[in-house]
Amino acid sequence: MKIQPTSVISFALFLITLAVNISMPLFRPYAEVAGFNNGQTALVLATYILGMLPCYVFLGGISDRIGRKPVLLFSLFLALASNLTITVFPTVYALIFARFFQGVALALSMGTGTAYISEILASNVNASVRAANATSMATAIGFSGGAFMTSIALLIHFTYLPITYFVAIVITLLGIVLAFFLPKLPPIGGNLVRLPYFPKGSFPVNLSIAICWATTGVVIAIIPTQLATFHLTAYAGFCLVLINWTGGFMQPFIRKRFQPKTSLKLGFAIIPFGFGLVILGSYLGMLPVVLLGTAFIGSAAYGFSYQGGLAIIADLGGSQKARAVSGYMFFGYVGFGIPAVVLGFLADAVGIVTSLLTFEVVILFLSLYLYLTFDKAKD
Repeated sequence: MKIQPTSVISFALFLITLAVNISMPLFRPYAEVAGFNNGQTALVLATYILGMLPCYVFLGGISDRIGRKPVLLFSLFLALASNLTITVFPTVYALIFARFFQGVALALSMGTGTAYISEILASNVNASVRAANATSMATAIGFSGGAFMTSIALLIHFTYLPITYFVAIVITLLGIVLAFFLPKLPPIGGNLVRLPYFPKGSFPVNLSIAICWATTGVVIAIIPTQLATFHLTAYAGFCLVLINWTGGFMQPFIRKRFQPKTSLKLGFAIIPFGFGLVILGSYLGMLPVVLLGTAFIGSAAYGFSYQGGLAIIADLGGSQKARAVSGYMFFGYVGFGIPAVVLGFLADAVGIVTSLLTFEVVILFLSLYLYLTFDKAKD
């Protein structure tokens, strides 16, 4: 049976995103063993952004220059290095290096994989749409799949070295072997450095994704510590699963039913509501409420707000769509990393719940401001 190249590329993107979150359920336990506080733990999380942003901003054209296949293979090797690092050294210190490798791998592979699939399907009139859909689905399953697998493994038997780490290594090796047989398409050429572009009217849209992804970063970095006070550490990974799966699997429904502007404005209301549920659930120790809140956050962060904002930004970008989308993602990842670090240190100073309430007030104010001023800002 012949394996389709597009399936191999989608599998590669799944493996790279799988590596990103496979150790996430053990993030807090590793930090506790090392005596890290919330702020220090959030800094470890942020090394992912440290690896990602420079590549995302300055190496956006690398696969155009040297070809899709070499960049995808290199990204897979980085994912393998990440998995091997945390398997051989299951500590928070190893996570620093693993997260850096993951950030570089993801930054290099996302655009590369999408373009690769699109070029292979060039004879199809819907090549770009099919490539975007395949990438979106593969990465949504990958981001959540790693956390889901490890969470289940920890519920069965808690250990700092779960079997899922070894599973990830084996299937990533398989992905690398398959990737060597991918067709080698000629590079299309172009500039290596492609700085982000922020078209007129894009700021409120970019700010919205920063708010959304800041909320997800805070949930990932800080909520596990609060859940640990109620002996619910093993369930922390399911928060990440719901954040990614809810939004990812809602994207086709959102595309069909909502205009981008409506979709984006719905996200303004959903994010503070979802985070409010997370705060309530983590304060009372009610896991179902926390999970419901993360599902709402995910529906906006990777569904309503993400889908609507991406469409609007692509339209505003005109002939510079790719660079405009890079600017959109730049805002998103800055939002994902920086607020989590700030809230982590604030949690150490005033307590977790107080810091979360402070963040809720901020995102509520910003969301309300965006909702009331969005139409004026767009005109």
